Amino acid sequence: MKIYRNLAEIKRKESLGRRITLGGLAVLFIGLLASFTPTWFPPDQPAANALIGFVQSYWAYISFGSLALGFLASNIGSYYINRFAPRRWPDSNRIARPDELVEQNLKGFDDKYGLFLWSLPDAPYLLAGPNGIQVFIVRGDKGQVNVSGDRWKEPFSIGRMFTAFTREGLGNPGREVEETKQKVRELLQAGEASQKLGIQAGNVPIEGAVVFVNPAINLTLDNPTVPVVAVAQLKKVIRTGGKNQQMSNNDVRALTDYLQDVSVVSDL
Repeated sequence: MKIYRNLAEIKRKESLGRRITLGGLAVLFIGLLASFTPTWFPPDQPAANALIGFVQSYWAYISFGSLALGFLASNIGSYYINRFAPRRWPDSNRIARPDELVEQNLKGFDDKYGLFLWSLPDAPYLLAGPNGIQVFIVRGDKGQVNVSGDRWKEPFSIGRMFTAFTREGLGNPGREVEETKQKVRELLQAGEASQKLGIQAGNVPIEGAVVFVNPAINLTLDNPTVPVVAVAQLKKVIRTGGKNQQMSNNDVRALTDYLQDVSVVSDL
């Protein structure tokens, strides 16, 4: 299996997440300091300078505004860190990013397959091969997730409440799969129109799956509209899901060449 990874983009977003998180903590600290203003600078005492006078007048707004802004920044930073930063996973001694876990669990496929990791527009995880294209929506959170049809739910728990600002968030991965498939179809159609794709876009099967990479996930599935799997079962899903959609070697090569041409690949 050939890997096409935009490591520079992954590192950039990891760094962005850490900077936003640190910025959020700094804003929270400023809000904390502002909350002590009535003690340090009682309102009945004259201000030593204009800055202190401003803080004396508006310390409550500064404190509550910093609280809201700091939590927002920390939440955004955690979103990027969870998706792009390496971490130690439950029941494992390995420190890895989510994209590395997906790659590790797809090892064994031959060079007819190409795995695109954050290198294609609007398709962060994409596998091209004899079965056509598989897009993956990847989640790294742990705990209980219930899927019934196209409805996704995380049952309430005390643990989730305390980790609300450090979690990636579930959202609706099934809808994301369908949106990503449509964007990939449009990408292929653009290639066909420009004659950069050497096959008809409509002849390329496009499937998708939701992949949970955290071993501590507990899935309860009731006829989900898209395949939902733990990352350890991802290879099995790919092998069994496309038996009736085999593409010729020439078509696979044309597809992979086109995707490689429109991808951004970087080792750093």
